[in-house]
Amino acid sequence: MPGDDQTHYPDGLKGDLARLFSARGLLEGKPTPARALERVLTRPGPLAVAIYRVGHSLWLKGHETSAELLWRLGLFLTGADIHPGAEIGGGLRLTHTSGVVIGRGVKVGSNVTLLHGVTLGGSAKGWFDGVFADGYPEIGDGTEIMAGACVLGPIKIGKACFIGANAVLARDLPDGEAYTPGRELKELKLRVAELEDKLHELGGEQA
Repeated sequence: MPGDDQTHYPDGLKGDLARLFSARGLLEGKPTPARALERVLTRPGPLAVAIYRVGHSLWLKGHETSAELLWRLGLFLTGADIHPGAEIGGGLRLTHTSGVVIGRGVKVGSNVTLLHGVTLGGSAKGWFDGVFADGYPEIGDGTEIMAGACVLGPIKIGKACFIGANAVLARDLPDGEAYTPGRELKELKLRVAELEDKLHELGGEQA
């Protein structure tokens, strides 16, 4: 079940390796060193994470040009567009990397899983001449975000949350909450139906 693994991993590459060698490191369980090396060499996810880690280290040291060159290399090799200025905790898992976008100001906690096509970034609200505040999301530990989902703007996602495929999320989520487009639409329809019933009742009383 989403959010079952509440492990908090160390920061950086150390945390990524700790998750890889955990009991849930692979679908078949904890990998042997040979199997783990095979995954790192043959899958774009671990490579994308490793390139980001090196680029982020350079970014923090003020070597922004070198960091951005690595950023471009990572996009070319893996399809993941991860800005070196983003803050990402240990144990990040990119199951598939194509179309993943993580903006400069994004903060991601420990033990987070992202699938392909996920976008974490600004909402472009700043285009409205400062009427709306813009910013970047913060993703809590242990959260899983499914394929094609977009988390946009200065919002906070709690720990152990689940965001369904193709969701476009622009509001906060408390710890442990699941957000899926279908469920959200169903709840909205129920609320509209309840309001229509109340209006009908009020109309009948006035008659």
